[in-house]
Amino acid sequence: MASGDRGRKRDYLRNSWSMVKRSLSSSSVAREDPSTTSQTSNASRLEVLSRPSTRPRSSLSPSLSPSINSQLSLNPTITTEPPTVPDAPKSPPSQPSNLWSRAFRNADDTTKKWLKEQGLDLQSSDGTQVQAQIKEVMSLMKSKEISEDVSKPRTITIANRKIIVREYLADAIGFVTMVGDAAIAFAPPQASAPWAIAKAVMKIPVNSIEQKAALVGTIEWFIRITRRGQIYESLYTAETTDEGVLSNLHNALVELYTAATELFAKFDTMAKGGAFKELLTAVFSPKYATDLVANVNKKEENLDREARSCEASRSAISSKEMRTQIDNLENELAQLSSPLLRIDDTVSSIFQKVKAEELEKLMEFISSEMFGKSHDNVTHSRVENTGNWLLANQDFRAWQDIPSSSAVFLLKGAGGTGKTYLTSRVIDHVKSNLKKSPHDEGFAFFYCNRSGSSMQQPIVVLRSFVRQLSGKAFDDSDEIQSSLVEKCAEAKKNGRELSYEDCEELILKSFDVYSKTTIILDALDESDIGTYNLAKALIQMTEKSKKPVKVFISSRPDREYLEEVIKDKFLITVDASNQHDDIQKYLEDKLYSTKRFQGREKEIRDEIRGIFETKGSGILEKCTTDDAVHNWTRKLPRDLTEAYNQLWDVIEERDESDVALAERAIKWVLCSTEPLISEQLLEAIQYTIEGSTVVKKGKQPRQEILSLCQDFLTIDEKRGVWMLPHASVAEYFESRGWTGWKCDALAAKFCLGFLDEFQPNELSYGTFAYYVKDNWHKHVTRYDKWLELKEEKADPSVATALKRFLGSPNESSDSYRKWAQSHEYDYRIQPSNMALFAMCRFGFYHTLRDWWLEGKITQEMALQTNGWGENPLVFAAESGCVPICRHLMGLIDAMHPDAGRHAVALISAVSSRNYDILKLLVMEGNADVNFADGQESTAAQYAAIFRPEMLQWMLDHKLVNLEKENESGYWAGNVLIAAAGYGNTESVRILVGAGANVNAAVRNGKYGSALVAVAAECDSERHVEIANLLLDSGADPNLPLRGGVYGSALEAVVRVPWGMGTREVESRRKLQCMLLEAGADPTAVFDRGEHGSAMAAAAFFGWKDLLKAMIDRVGADKAIHVLRQSRHPDIREFHNEEDVERWKDTAAYLANEVGASKDVLQGIGLWDVEPVHNESGRSVIRFAEYGEERNTSNVKLPVTGRIEE
Repeated sequence: MASGDRGRKRDYLRNSWSMVKRSLSSSSVAREDPSTTSQTSNASRLEVLSRPSTRPRSSLSPSLSPSINSQLSLNPTITTEPPTVPDAPKSPPSQPSNLWSRAFRNADDTTKKWLKEQGLDLQSSDGTQVQAQIKEVMSLMKSKEISEDVSKPRTITIANRKIIVREYLADAIGFVTMVGDAAIAFAPPQASAPWAIAKAVMKIPVNSIEQKAALVGTIEWFIRITRRGQIYESLYTAETTDEGVLSNLHNALVELYTAATELFAKFDTMAKGGAFKELLTAVFSPKYATDLVANVNKKEENLDREARSCEASRSAISSKEMRTQIDNLENELAQLSSPLLRIDDTVSSIFQKVKAEELEKLMEFISSEMFGKSHDNVTHSRVENTGNWLLANQDFRAWQDIPSSSAVFLLKGAGGTGKTYLTSRVIDHVKSNLKKSPHDEGFAFFYCNRSGSSMQQPIVVLRSFVRQLSGKAFDDSDEIQSSLVEKCAEAKKNGRELSYEDCEELILKSFDVYSKTTIILDALDESDIGTYNLAKALIQMTEKSKKPVKVFISSRPDREYLEEVIKDKFLITVDASNQHDDIQKYLEDKLYSTKRFQGREKEIRDEIRGIFETKGSGILEKCTTDDAVHNWTRKLPRDLTEAYNQLWDVIEERDESDVALAERAIKWVLCSTEPLISEQLLEAIQYTIEGSTVVKKGKQPRQEILSLCQDFLTIDEKRGVWMLPHASVAEYFESRGWTGWKCDALAAKFCLGFLDEFQPNELSYGTFAYYVKDNWHKHVTRYDKWLELKEEKADPSVATALKRFLGSPNESSDSYRKWAQSHEYDYRIQPSNMALFAMCRFGFYHTLRDWWLEGKITQEMALQTNGWGENPLVFAAESGCVPICRHLMGLIDAMHPDAGRHAVALISAVSSRNYDILKLLVMEGNADVNFADGQESTAAQYAAIFRPEMLQWMLDHKLVNLEKENESGYWAGNVLIAAAGYGNTESVRILVGAGANVNAAVRNGKYGSALVAVAAECDSERHVEIANLLLDSGADPNLPLRGGVYGSALEAVVRVPWGMGTREVESRRKLQCMLLEAGADPTAVFDRGEHGSAMAAAAFFGWKDLLKAMIDRVGADKAIHVLRQSRHPDIREFHNEEDVERWKDTAAYLANEVGASKDVLQGIGLWDVEPVHNESGRSVIRFAEYGEERNTSNVKLPVTGRIEE
């Protein structure tokens, strides 16, 4: 806490206490009858005071020992907002009875001996000594000596929580400091006891950060307990409280003080014996701790009961004026019990302001999912106060109660038990706490929904989390994290969306930015885990985080992947026992309070209530008469499955054609790869199969389908898509045998038959034909994967339909060619006669097993390539189909002249993050990760750019040749250069750690060295970080280069590309400064490149500040000498007027301030001529037109830049 803010808070406390003490010491007190409102208000405030306080947050003082500072150097500076209150007159406080003396006398002999050893003597204390003791404890808290040992843990796991030690120390020290600051102002002599005890324990020597955490945490725990006791002593006095209840309170306080002192004496013994973790366990999770801790907790509960009695008594006899004054004190004490507002300058510095229009586009790019809509829908239908029991649950409180800890909470329960409503209550609970005051916290939530395909895809969930964590929770400042802006710009530049890797990286960065982050995920069981385990990923990110993360997950219990989530996590199972009150609230709101219910006879009402108490389900709205109610109670379904059976029975009573229509509608919604809009489903269910042919039936109105399907289907009116009303509906039909693979098999046959018989020449968005074009192969692929998983044979009808549509592997059907030629987004599968490309691209192996096993695919087919040089093996590696890859590898050896050592297939496997295919190609196919086959990059380089974890695997298996150059790549000459140029910090660290030569001067590629690559591509802080890493590893900024288009790293960094924003240019300034500090020579003149020197390059492109930074180091004379030996390109192209003015301004600087002559300026391309507009509308200067003799290098920069993913 900033000293000024802490002082203002202390002044306010002093004023509040003075007002109360003055009233309590007056000779007469007006007595009034209590009002109900006052009692309720006071009782509510008392409840706040009686709760265990949450720890305030504070920065660690600079007075910490060097070893502490070295281990906690990342702790942020925190400021707080002081309360605004009216001034109050000051007066000395009255002296409460010395309950601590009684407590010491009542202590057991062991504790009395310990007190004596510590020299504790309350009789000799006065106000000055109390203040000195408090200050000494605060000083000891901040500067306790420990030995520096970085090998000790920075986190401590206790009772399902991972304590972030640095954060916890800041919390505990901040709390004690705040209480101490306030106590100094008005502490009577008797108040010295807890501080004297604390000082005694603080003298225990500690040798690690873990031990310090235990010691500091124990002190904080003790001060919290005794602080509450002192509050009660001051609030309830003889002037305001009935004598009998006050005596009971004092007795309870003495018992608590005695128990706490005895426990502290025990703690002292434990600490001296080295049992620090046991101390922390006692503090964090009393239910796992010793009998002494349980005794203290019991005394606290007894004290709370007595305090409530005192509150009722005080409310009855206190005057109105006194209640107002006490209200001020209680409000301030409640504020003391809340966490300090954490305003972290470090957090603010990594955010940037974005214009509202740009921000909206950026957020839409990250995630277009309306996450808030799901919450609004659930909240709107939730009965008020639903979930109170969960918020009061001991495990839920334990999940929350230590702000500096990371913890995972799992709410599990069967379908239909109300988990989503409970999750929505938790979301509102967190939102409410965050909105109360400024903060530096992150918050994100998501409702997975099996009824909406997009809302069960893990990537959609992760992107939504990225969006929500882009800025501080509920902050309207239009500021978001700079790293996010950079990552999105990079993705857009490469023509792609945020990947899983991008999202994980950004989420983890957010975790490390905020003081605390809370993630809430509803219906984890409804997310698709076929390709990505969302639960595992969230927990791994939480464990990697350097800051506290709270994760709340709800899910059904019968999920295999939950084993990993349940282990060592807080867990609550939702069932009828803990949901009873919520069910009753719902029934009261929706049924019992209605006129229709109230209008029935009492006997009928009681019968209905009894049914819901025992069975808890039913459809009462269909009952009109009392006889109908009696019949309803006898036929009421026992559970949800029986209720769904009754609905399905109603459907089956209809004509068989209607039943088939309902089945088609429900199956399409169950298996559609994306939510079907209204017209798409109505078109889809027109098609049915007769024999082996798809035929078209008449179209039915939307309302008719809704009525036919008996509430098994619904429509999201806002999105206009068909959905299941609840995940339990899907589970019900799965139990009837309508499993995913069966629905996919049926959908595949419908789609393939449609393409054969009804494929239109022109497509319109939103039609069934449009859905079929983009999704037929997805249904076949999912079916094929199921066949592989279950080792089943393909349904002959599906295989026949697929073969008919494809034609043959190398002579496709007319229907296939028509589809392939219209399939504009996957142009790679051309030429359209090669159906084999689609077979490999989509992984059709088990469905077409006989084609693969009976020799239908030949070596000639396997060597066929598309227009981009990709053969079928490349497509198979992309799809991740192991049996197809293995079959194709058997047809073409890696060393075949046209196989290219499977280099492109390797890149495809790396791009798809498919370890199985990568291992197969390397281990069985002899593929070479160092071979480029004419590509921009090798597989090793591609991994270094995009997949550092796969690069590490390659290095672990000794597959990467760190010195080998990519002879065909014009961009990056070796693996380290690729990683450095692209800005992958993790890969650079991996490669340097593996022994890569940071001074390798390559002949091939655009960059002559790794340092040149990072300088040339610098556009963010990560490039600056990489440059620093390379320099620290011995990179020479003046390395003689053998290749590339730049003469030096210094030249590369000052050649700022057009279009860079302020932040990107600032990164270049930092990198230039770093190079100069490392000894980069601005006077170096070289033959390589278009400019001959770094200063000429900076001048030519008009970057005066970068040029000036170099001239200031070497002086004007040397600069002019260098510029006279330099040169320039044939053409100077300007992108806007600002570019022209910057160029002219640089020329003026050189002429007027440096003293460069006209011939020197002309020699580096700074001519006194006006640019002219060319055919593209840009301004250019063609120097040859002015009669200048050429003075340029033959080296030309390539038009394109980086490799794109």
